[in-house]
This record gives sequence, C-alpha cells and structure tokens, in this order.
Amino acid sequence: MLENGIYFTILGLVVLDDIRFPDQRPLNNILGSSGVYARLFLPPPQTESVGWMLHIEHDFLESTQRQLERWSVSLYTDKEADNLSTRGLLEYGDTTFAPKKFRYTTPVLTVQERSLANTELLKSKAYHYLETPQTIATRVSDLHSLLQKVIPALPEKPLVIWEPATLSCKPDNLQACLDAVAFVDVFSPNHLELLSLFGEPASSTTIDKEKIKSLVTIFIDRGIGRDGTGVAIIRAGEHGCCILRIPNINPVWLPTFYNNSSSSSEKMLGQNSMFADPTGARNAFLGPYAVGYIKTNSAYFALEQVGVPELSTVEGKEEELWNGNSVLSRFREYVHSLESLEVTTIPEGTWQ
Repeated sequence: MLENGIYFTILGLVVLDDIRFPDQRPLNNILGSSGVYARLFLPPPQTESVGWMLHIEHDFLESTQRQLERWSVSLYTDKEADNLSTRGLLEYGDTTFAPKKFRYTTPVLTVQERSLANTELLKSKAYHYLETPQTIATRVSDLHSLLQKVIPALPEKPLVIWEPATLSCKPDNLQACLDAVAFVDVFSPNHLELLSLFGEPASSTTIDKEKIKSLVTIFIDRGIGRDGTGVAIIRAGEHGCCILRIPNINPVWLPTFYNNSSSSSEKMLGQNSMFADPTGARNAFLGPYAVGYIKTNSAYFALEQVGVPELSTVEGKEEELWNGNSVLSRFREYVHSLESLEVTTIPEGTWQ
C-alpha cells in the first residue's frame, strides 16, 4: 500500500517511434510517455507515486521494460501476443526539427479503464489522456464510473489532463473540441495544434502571442472543467508556454529554461546545440505538471537526447541525476529566474 498514493497515471499511448533525420542514421524503438517524465520530479521514496499501465505486445523490447522497472515506478503491464505494439514513424525535413511528418505504422493500442481495476492506479490524483475530441468524454465518464463503483467514498475527483491527439486537431473537430473541454480539468494542445483547430496558418519559427491568446480565450469562455474554472495550457516549444484560467483575464507566458536560465552557460538564446530531439517535450511537460500542478518547464531534460533520460546517482549522495544533472537544482534555478517576470512562483519547500 502506497503511503501517499499515486500522483500521476498515464492513460495515453505507449508508442515506440522510429525517427528519421536527413543524412543521418535512423533511430529505432524510441520510447516516450508523460508517465516517464513525471518520474523526474519524484525521487525516492516517492518513485512509486508515478503510475503507468503498459498496453504492449510480444515485440516490446525487454531492455526497455527493464529500464522502466529500474525506475521503481508503479508499473503494470497488459501484455498480449497476437499483434504488434503501437509504433510510429517520425520524419524530420531538416535539422531545425520544424518540418516533420508523423504517422502510426501499426494499429493503435489504448489502455482501457477496466484495466485499472484491482490496481493502485485507481487511487491516482491525476490522469493524462491523449485522445480525440470524439472519445475523451467517453473515456473520462468510464473512469468516473469505475471510480464510483470501486471507491464509492472517493473524497474528490482526480485531475484530468487532456492532450488532444495531433491528427484530430483540424477545423472539422473544433466544435467537438469546444464541447469536450467541459469533461476535463486541463486542456493542453500545443500552439500549432490550437492554430490548426481554427484553420489558422502557423509559422515554424515565430509565434503570434496575441493570436494564441484570442484563440485559447474562446475555450476559456466556453468553460473548461465541470465548474468552468479549468486551465488551458498552450505548449509552444522554444517560445515557452501560455497558461490561462478564470478569473485571470491575461495569460501567463512562461519562458523555457534554456532561454531564461540565470546560468550564462545554459542560456541558449535560440541555439539548439544541446537539443538532440524535441519529441519528448510535451511528455516531459505534462507529466511534471500533473505532479506539481504548475511546476513545469522540465522539458530540457527530454530535449538533450533522443528518448527517455538516463538515471544515475553519485556514490555517497542520495540525490538522483538525470542526464548527469540535478532536476531539483535546475527547477530552483528556473523559479529564481522568474522573479523578474512578476510570475507567482512555487511555494517555499514544495520541492525538497
């Protein structure tokens, strides 16, 4: 029995990506998920507070599963032997990571809510979904029905974070999307997906913050969440993120760590020499966000390499290192750098 329960459970897809770059060797079987990156902010003895249900097939690499098991998260496996694990092909047009194409190369395997029965995952404080606007309402309703059946005296409903599936972000689905946000607490497309929903043109190098504000305000006015006071978070890559909720009229724009770090050695200022692959950024963002609510901008750990970050420790010290860096040290540095932006920062002692 977990003392504090599960903080975050991923109910989105587990995808093994093949990545193609121009004039470089392809990379295969690259794993990414927001459940993985939530683990960054939950060192021992809180590691089991990250919940993850893997829906995989016989071809899922044992080495990848062993790596996840080493992280000591609450890992459950729903394994079948008839088909292939969910796989995708991501192709970049150049070295800027901007022009890209993605498609699934196998049928998509989803985690159904019934798989959570008889697991600690039913006690999770937050759930993350990657769904279309046509399916998210049913998924959330199924979750609440299961919770009421198994835990009738549930003190409060969990936080539901919805990331709309990229391929569903098109004008034909705008109305369905506006209707669906009432079923979730956090609505989080990236800025390109938001623009695509409204049929607006997008640039791969610049961003119109006023346009983003005007579009996301439409969702805020419609009402996110059961009581209409939910949060919209627009992830905008190297431009940072936009956070908007009622009763705040003006959005809060938070910069990325590398563009706002107080450490001169880490001020990237538009350079991407430390970034190997940006595909994990949304996963790295939403996982830690769920753990600490607005404790975000941990995406830099995912961007420094392809795939999930490497865990290590220093002999004689308890603190974990990811890609050789301390998560908590970077987080404190980031919060310190926000003081000049008049942004309400994280309460003292939140990350100890």
